[in-house]
Formats: sequence, structure tokens, C-alpha cells
Amino acid sequence: MRGKVLVVHDDLLSEEAFKDENRLFVDAAKSSNITLDFVSNVQLYTYIDNSTVKCHETFGTYDYAIFFDKDFHLARNLEMLGVKVVNSAFAIDICQNKANMYQILAKNHINIPKTVIFPMMTKFNRNKAILFLNSAIEDLGMPIVVKEWYGDYGQNVYLCKSKEELYDLVEKLNGNMLLLQEFIVEASGSDIRLFVIKNKVVAAMRRRNSGGEFRSNIALGATMDKYIPSYMDEQLALGAIKAVGCEFGIVDILKSINGPVVCEVNTSASVNHFYEACGVDIPKLLFKSIK
Repeated sequence: MRGKVLVVHDDLLSEEAFKDENRLFVDAAKSSNITLDFVSNVQLYTYIDNSTVKCHETFGTYDYAIFFDKDFHLARNLEMLGVKVVNSAFAIDICQNKANMYQILAKNHINIPKTVIFPMMTKFNRNKAILFLNSAIEDLGMPIVVKEWYGDYGQNVYLCKSKEELYDLVEKLNGNMLLLQEFIVEASGSDIRLFVIKNKVVAAMRRRNSGGEFRSNIALGATMDKYIPSYMDEQLALGAIKAVGCEFGIVDILKSINGPVVCEVNTSASVNHFYEACGVDIPKLLFKSIK
């Protein structure tokens, strides 16, 4: 295979840092005879002129762009410029907004934790919010997980162990773009992370945290090891990826006493983690699948 590929990454990582962290991309590109360029979302300047998207750079020479960033507005502009973007702006948009993601998953009959989307209040009113939160407590029980619609690496995810703690947190966050979920105690601090490409699970790991941390993110100190997914795990992950419209993606699954549920679907994650835990070369498989 020959080709020219653009890899778009988050500006939090410099171009060199991204290359160092994802050396697998560079090696896979060499072995596949691919010319690979890395660029951050901030380095890609596009603008809208009436009904046309324009850019000072030339993207027509790229066969496609692999989007390892969540800037879906930029992804959409690239698509309007004629660039084949993987994943699509549509899929990234769904996964970036957790409220949208859970609604889409539920609509497609994918098992998720019990979820309540907090209403968008023009002006936050604590008394009215408490009435709503009390109804959520009846349905979800305590503790309750609170998530902001947007956030990565376990940030903007909170665990409230009492009613007052919940009331105060929601007020502190001004009730802005929040959702509430049941706390699956048996899965506290652990999850199963599966990498899906097209219609196949290509790698799976278990992440586990200790010391009372309920989130299982590597960035928060969790460890990882190879995991052999069950048939039910794989079918749940494949269904989730299909529901949100991804060509590739990462599905986080919580093991509840009532069966596995999808905690989250991501359009990007560290490929190095899967290589370290599972020995799977994700970039090589990506290049092969979308050539």
C-alpha cells in the first residue's frame, strides 16, 4: 500500500511529543510505504467563506486523515474541503458529548448504566434543582456518579456519596451540561477497554485502580493488563461502535451484576497502552483496514 496520511492530534501534545508517544504510527507507516504527517488541531487553520470552507494549506494531496483529536468542528471543515476523515465528524460529535452518546446508545438498544440528563436551566435555582435531584436519587440510588458532558482522562467525573454532596456539587457546577448515573459498586475502579476496528475487536485490556479511586483511567494511576473478552463483551462493543457510527473506536465496559454495560465510547486513545498491555500494533491494523 502506498499513500499519504495526515494524523491530527490534540494540541495538548506537541508534534514531537505525539510522535514519541505514538512511535508505532511512524513504524507502521514505514512498513506500509505510507507518508505520514502529524499536525495538531490548532495548526490546522480553516475558515468559512459564505457557503465554502477554505484553508491556506493544500489537503488534496492526502488520501485521508486519521483523527486522534475530538475537535469535531475541525473534522467537519476538513470533510467539507474534500478530505476523507476517519473517524467522521458525525461520529466524533456524538462521542464527544456524553449526553448525546448515551441517548444514541440507548436508542440502539445498547446496555448502559441508568442515566439521568440534568435539565438545561436558563438560571440555576437550587430549590428547583433539589426537587429534580431527589427524583434522580429515587431512581439511581446513592452514591451517584455526576459527569459533565465534555471531558477526558477521567476529568469532570465525580462521585457523590450523600444528598448534600450532590446538591452542592450541582450548584457549584451551576447545573451546566451535567448527567447523573447509577454507581456500579462492583465495578468501582475497574473496567474493560476494547479497541474495535470496523467490525472486529482487535485488542482488549482490563484497567484497575486502587486506593479508593472509583475511576479506572491510566492517567489517574490505574494499571492495565491483557484481557480476553467474552462473546457478550465483544457483541456489546461492536454494537456500540456501530451505533455511534465509528470506523474505529474504544469501548469501555463495566461489569455489573446484571451484565456488562457500556460506560463510554471514545474515538481516540493511546495506542501505546494497547501495545504494552496486549502486544497489538493498532496503527498497522488501522492502515490495513482503511487503505
